[in-house]
This record gives sequence, C-alpha cells and structure tokens, in this order.
Amino acid sequence: MQPLEIASTPNLENLAHQITYQPNKFNVQVIWEEAGQKALLFAFAAGQELKTHTTPHPALLTVLEGSCLFHMQGNSQTLQAGAVIIIPANIPHALTAQSNFKMLLLK
Repeated sequence: MQPLEIASTPNLENLAHQITYQPNKFNVQVIWEEAGQKALLFAFAAGQELKTHTTPHPALLTVLEGSCLFHMQGNSQTLQAGAVIIIPANIPHALTAQSNFKMLLLK
C-alpha cells in the first residue's frame, strides 16, 4: 500500500484568515468544490444574520471564530469557536452573529 500523498494547499492553511468581515452584509467564499460537495467560509459582523432557510442536503457547520445564536426546530443555542453542529436536510435554520463570527460550512 502506498502512503497517502497530501498536496500542499496554502489557501486552506488558516481558514479564519482567508475571509474578512464586511460592514453591510455577511461575506461568503467557496474554498473548495468537487463532485457536488462544497466547503464555504462565512464571516458575519456582530448583529448580521442568515435568515431562515433550508438546504436539500445535510451540512456540517464548524465555528472558527466568535459566537452566534443558532436557531433550528424551535430551539436556539449559542455556538462559540470550536463548536460543530450537523444541520439535517430540509430543516429550517437561521443564525445571528452575537460577535464578529466566522464559520466553515461543509455541504
């Protein structure tokens, strides 16, 4: 068996530094996309929100920096740096940045 070869990907080394805050609207950047899958970085200034929506596939949200209030299925939970949450397909969800907040979303 040959060892796994890992290509150097400098643009993925420090995810939180790859995206900046925007004063008027949250910032989103696709950092990887292949075979119908995506990795997206989001940066929300304090108070910015992602309105209630659904996605057709499950997603994995990882908080990189700051905190947000995450809403799903009638419940709200504060997520802070290091938190990971699975968002099921077709379930309405939303979030509001409590502080400057960055996240990685895999879907």
